[in-house]
Amino acid sequence: MTLDEVGPPDLRPLGVGETLDAAFRLLRQNLGKYLKLTVVFVLVPLVFLSAYQLSEIAGIRGNVVLVNDPDSYTQTVLWIGLLGRVSQLLCFGLLVHLSTRLYMNHEETAGSILRSSGRRFLPFIGMFLLLVLYAIGVAIVASLGSLLFGPLSVFALLAVLTAWFTYYSLSVPAFWYEGITASKAIGRSSALVRNRFWKVLGALSVGLVIIGVFSVGLVALVVSTILNVRDPLPFVLTTNGLELVGTVISFIILAPVVTVTYFDCRVRNEGLDMQLKLGQIGGPDDTWRDEPPPQVPW
Repeated sequence: MTLDEVGPPDLRPLGVGETLDAAFRLLRQNLGKYLKLTVVFVLVPLVFLSAYQLSEIAGIRGNVVLVNDPDSYTQTVLWIGLLGRVSQLLCFGLLVHLSTRLYMNHEETAGSILRSSGRRFLPFIGMFLLLVLYAIGVAIVASLGSLLFGPLSVFALLAVLTAWFTYYSLSVPAFWYEGITASKAIGRSSALVRNRFWKVLGALSVGLVIIGVFSVGLVALVVSTILNVRDPLPFVLTTNGLELVGTVISFIILAPVVTVTYFDCRVRNEGLDMQLKLGQIGGPDDTWRDEPPPQVPW
């Protein structure tokens, strides 16, 4: 089923509360599709990690994990963990891709999203590497500059990093929905957020607070598990299981929130709702104008 067959979505400018309501409605209606993708990309790596840990852990004494070869164990766990993080990164990208398609009334399944996304995996990872390098540079410059504020330097640094995160938070939906390159997706995000900074920050902040509430509870459970469990099997299953739950909750909440925020910015900045009504559907075939970077507040 195509977009033309089901009709375009009823897009309009949304407030922060309406953005969150639309995001959670999208999640409720398609929860099974979200969970299928997270099982493939989050559960499978954790299963491999758990199997390796169980094969190597000789016992637990206090809060110390005992293994026969600590150096080899640490290196292997780090490598498996790194591959798991890459897999989680791809998972988040696919969840956003799924969200953009569903929000625009395309009929999609977890399988169809996987089949249509494979050739974009490497560029997507490249985009995140660009963002990480950019974030490191911003953090270094901001850290040096914030020293001028004395005791307030920590708050100044947090303000700069928050502004950076907000400006580039829409890079993922722009990358997947518009089918553009990594660098153009980063530029698109900053251009869309430029005139909607506080609204975007508000929507993302509420979503992150919800995730944070769950995360605090899960961290408490992990700590209590480490302090009380002595057998490797419940230790590994509980700690890795809680990490799985935390990752799934974070991704399936943040993906639709970012997606709805992205489309709301396009409605407000570009009149996407009017384009749809006129049959000028914005998507992967669009050609976007190169825009100058935004005036950032630092």
